[in-house]
Amino acid sequence: MKMDSYFNTLYARYYQRVYYAALKVTRDSSLAEDILQETFMKAYDKLHEVKEEGKVGAWLSTIATRKAIDLLRKEKRHVYLPLEELPFSEPSSGVEELVELRLQTKEAIQLIAALPPKLRVVLKLGCMEGKSEKEIAEALDLTPACVKSRMYRARMALRNLSQHSHTA
Repeated sequence: MKMDSYFNTLYARYYQRVYYAALKVTRDSSLAEDILQETFMKAYDKLHEVKEEGKVGAWLSTIATRKAIDLLRKEKRHVYLPLEELPFSEPSSGVEELVELRLQTKEAIQLIAALPPKLRVVLKLGCMEGKSEKEIAEALDLTPACVKSRMYRARMALRNLSQHSHTA
């Protein structure tokens, strides 16, 4: 089968799956359509690297999900994905590694939730939303020095909480 014909078959078979993978992350149909096109453009260039035809759908969905996340990061939008749907850098990771990563993520979320609200909000804005100290200061009506201090205290508190949770 010629490459173009094969690609057209793949597009027809998987375009909906890829679109919905992008839509699930972006929650915006026009962005999902853009990501759909970018995904298939990348797939066309990398199609010769596909070893197992049965995994093409998952491969395309992963490309779409990662492109969607990258786009939202670039636009500084929030990325909402259920924990079990996060794309992992190594698709060949064993079950044990995936379980360990999920446990660590849940533990980190619990540790952050245990922080005092003043520290938690600064950490959330800085680390999770990528805002600068100046942007955080403006959003919370604080001085940049206060934000820097709270960010430091939040990191130290997380380190202490983490150490205590591992020794308990």
